[in-house]
Amino acid sequence: LLLKRREDKLHANKWGLPGGKANPGETPRQTVIRETKEETGIDVGVHGVRLFRRTFIRYPEGDFVYDIFQSRLQRDEPVVLSTEHIDYTWATPLRALQMELILDLDACINMLYVQSGQIGLAATLDTPQGL
Repeated sequence: LLLKRREDKLHANKWGLPGGKANPGETPRQTVIRETKEETGIDVGVHGVRLFRRTFIRYPEGDFVYDIFQSRLQRDEPVVLSTEHIDYTWATPLRALQMELILDLDACINMLYVQSGQIGLAATLDTPQGL
């Protein structure tokens, strides 16, 4: 599930995953469940989420920690967008790599699917795995 950012947001008009910063005292798992619910209306807590990898990225403005989670969703899952986004789409990993993605999302997709050997399987599925 990819979300398109509004024009007035960082990475305007680019596609990204649900996510955001942790609130004080919040675990990464709690953060992904809350952020996904806020941004899409979907409660991934009921579907189960699994930590795939923690990645550290250095940008000129500072260092970031990305906790990458997986969850299996269905295309018929109702999506209710927050005001942060203007559109959404269900995409396979290969289709996502052809889209205008936010900074470093292509690297995350490559880590999750290409390096793990799942890209062949994921490319043939009607429903995406973990996106």
